[in-house]
Amino acid sequence: MDKIVEGFFPETYRILGIREKTEGYEFNLLSTSSSACCPQCGLSNSRAHSFQERSARDLPILGKPVLLEIIQKRYFCDNKNCETDIFTERNGIINHYSQFTTRCREYMLAVAVHVSCEAAVKILAYQGIRVSGDTLLNMLKAAGNDYKSEIGKKIGIDDWAFRRGQTYGTIICDLETHDIIDVLKGRDAETLEKWLGGHQDIDMVSRDRASAYASAVSNVLPEAVQIADRFHITKNLLEALKETMKSFMPEVIEVPNDEAVEPVTGKPGTRIKKTPKRSSVKKLK
Repeated sequence: MDKIVEGFFPETYRILGIREKTEGYEFNLLSTSSSACCPQCGLSNSRAHSFQERSARDLPILGKPVLLEIIQKRYFCDNKNCETDIFTERNGIINHYSQFTTRCREYMLAVAVHVSCEAAVKILAYQGIRVSGDTLLNMLKAAGNDYKSEIGKKIGIDDWAFRRGQTYGTIICDLETHDIIDVLKGRDAETLEKWLGGHQDIDMVSRDRASAYASAVSNVLPEAVQIADRFHITKNLLEALKETMKSFMPEVIEVPNDEAVEPVTGKPGTRIKKTPKRSSVKKLK
């Protein structure tokens, strides 16, 4: 096992013990650093204060989950002008207050940005990383622009319901990769114009029939081609067909009813009942 994990952890950590369990591996690490930089002022300090224990989940080994029990050092900040008196070292293996190591977090974000969070949960679970969809979504939001999909020249725009009937926004997708590019707060023209102003290389926009989106694209990207999506093309076709039928057909059509005869199902000699001829009037909607 020592050969397998050689180089798996930074040199500043010494492996105190390795336990292999049915649910995965557990590593006990001890920091051997002699100094650390203060996260507030950036000054390097070598005066140690105490130790702090941390737990974090790391990348799996051979498909099995890995849990790190880390003993980190705490240092005094000798900068008299700094507001921090004591701080915990940060050697890159784990972020402050994070339950995952930095490399594990980077890998999970790389998977989640290409598929939905629920699909990413299943993929990561198969590889030995257990995480919830809500946690992945919060991690993506915290990462911000670093993990947004690249923007192509052809985009699709539609309104998005954060909470149906109350809060709406605008969702923007790449027409070629079908990736979600951005989600804007609000579905008015001003919000979309600000976003389009920073993406002048877009040459095609697929949108619904909302006048706000149409005016925003025309004002910011007058050379861009605007097209309707398939749903609204079908809806426009049905409305045009309805108006055409109204122009050729009269508003009122009289439909006469033929004499109705009840079928003879009884014994021979049963009388046939006839109904009087009537005419009905139907009005086209």
